[in-house]
Amino acid sequence: MYSPKKLGLKIKEARERRAKRSGRPFSQKMLAFKIGETSKWVQRLEKGQFYPEWDALELIADTCGVTIEFLTGEDFKNELEYEEAIKGGQVARTIDQKELYL
Repeated sequence: MYSPKKLGLKIKEARERRAKRSGRPFSQKMLAFKIGETSKWVQRLEKGQFYPEWDALELIADTCGVTIEFLTGEDFKNELEYEEAIKGGQVARTIDQKELYL
């Protein structure tokens, strides 16, 4: 899982890709409008100040025409896996007891 800063850069990249594909600008304000957030929220997100909630991440991916895997660098199967990974604002990984003794 990316850090919030890298996730923010990937979201910005996704927004810029959408603009390039459409041949028209796609600003932070436009993304904010499409996903029901404020432009300030998108600005803070792209600066890497926080992780978005799963629903917002899905909306961003759909709106920009990318996958959640593109944005996060991981293939999360559901919201629970994502929430576990961002717990405490950091990467959270669990290690199975069997893996400790390999």
